[in-house]
Amino acid sequence: LEKMNTPLFANCRLRLPCIAFRVTEVKRKRGRTAHSTYGVKADGLRDLLITTDETLIQFSRAKPIQRTFFLVRPWDRRLLGLPDFSEELAFADEGESVGDLSESESESGSDDTDERSSNSPGEEKLSVDSDVHLRSLRLMVHLGQAFSALLVAQQHVGEYKRVASDQYIIAQVKDPASIDITMNIGTLDIL
Repeated sequence: LEKMNTPLFANCRLRLPCIAFRVTEVKRKRGRTAHSTYGVKADGLRDLLITTDETLIQFSRAKPIQRTFFLVRPWDRRLLGLPDFSEELAFADEGESVGDLSESESESGSDDTDERSSNSPGEEKLSVDSDVHLRSLRLMVHLGQAFSALLVAQQHVGEYKRVASDQYIIAQVKDPASIDITMNIGTLDIL
């Protein structure tokens, strides 16, 4: 997850790093409105309703179709709780330069190696392990919360088109404990 690229828009394509949930069923709900409302089921997500002007092909596991649909959660690096070094660089530009900081440390004679060497290797490993564990728990909590999703439909192999919806598509994972089993992590090319 840490190595996911940032979104890129070029040549009328959006390369979107995301978590994708395969849609397993689309059924039109009865009603006489200008827009169509569909009941949508996806692996690992709670059932939801989508309202759109577009006509979607209805399908289910019993009546599958060739075309693939996904509900997509765009990837956000902040979910990992990693530092954003671009913010630190902007801060350094406003104040001292990085060279100024290293010079002031050497002038003051402070050396962090003494502090670090006082910790035993076991303490350092425990600290790193607990930090990783804490970040993992935070990620699980964030992924279990409701999110704004995109509905995409396969156009060609590896290319998708967004299905416009009249309202935000709010999706939520059914069981946060099974998140890693039901989601596909990767990059989609959206036309």
